[in-house]
Amino acid sequence: MKATAIAHSNIALIKYWGRAAVADPGLNIPLNDNISFTKNSMIDDMKLQTITTIHFDEIYDRDSAEVNGEKLSGRKLERILRVIDVLRSEAKSNIKFRMKSINDFPTQAGLASSASAFAALTLATASALGLKINREQLSTVARLGSGSAARSLHDGFVYFHSASSHEQAFAEQICEPGHCDMHAVIAIVDESEKKVTSDAGHDLSAASPFNDIRIQRSAEQVMEMRQAILEHDFSAVGKIAEANCKYMHAVMMTSEPPLFYWNPETLRIIKKVMSLRQQGLETYFTIDAGPNVHCLCRPEDVETLTIELAALEGVKKLIPVRPGRGAYLADEHLF
Repeated sequence: MKATAIAHSNIALIKYWGRAAVADPGLNIPLNDNISFTKNSMIDDMKLQTITTIHFDEIYDRDSAEVNGEKLSGRKLERILRVIDVLRSEAKSNIKFRMKSINDFPTQAGLASSASAFAALTLATASALGLKINREQLSTVARLGSGSAARSLHDGFVYFHSASSHEQAFAEQICEPGHCDMHAVIAIVDESEKKVTSDAGHDLSAASPFNDIRIQRSAEQVMEMRQAILEHDFSAVGKIAEANCKYMHAVMMTSEPPLFYWNPETLRIIKKVMSLRQQGLETYFTIDAGPNVHCLCRPEDVETLTIELAALEGVKKLIPVRPGRGAYLADEHLF
């Protein structure tokens, strides 16, 4: 009863911010449908992945979890148990576990570390318990730990449904990774943990006077984005993603209290992307809940875009990524 899974982070092209008003807010159901692609890094020293091993055995007298060398307790352990307890119940098991997980990229820095973490945890746990559950059903369980984790279970481009019930709020694949001709370069400007987590930030969204407008516009954009992806229309994907990103951050900045995840380097990259576009290099920006910027581009422009971004003051690291593989099981364990 041991399994190991590897999962990668994802980047939302259509964002969600805030949880649906359902009976149990712990279900992490998003306020609006959203779209992402699962990121596979094109460099070896930062694969943007989480590796998780979990072992269920009678030898353990209590549940234990370790992430990047930190023994988890309190709310952090409770968050993991949200996922594991659902799967233990499904397997009709009360056996205790040991879990160990490692990330190879910064956590809580707006790079979707919780997405890869809970996607890997969900797949590994289901496998260790011998459960035969499809990816759509698994995504509803991963969502209990982190909403965006529902998307990281899948390969390529992913659609995440909002709904009024747990079972209907699932993620599904739109298309394979290579279907839409698009890559991205992530410009890292700050690797530190943000002071306000995404989990806490979601609760502030309703305080913004612009959130209802964002939800309404996102409902239109999510359908436009899905069509653009299926039609291989990079220009449309980039334009919609950039606009939707600005809507989400406008809501963050006008909440009470306001959330300012951007820093001066973030704005410098935004202006550079807009300038490059005017010069003929087609690139678009999108930013999750943090200061680091994903610059969308065509595959043939990755090298040029990387050179241009590297010249900017404050850029600490550049990670070229492409749409790629979702969560999968591995043969080698962490313990």
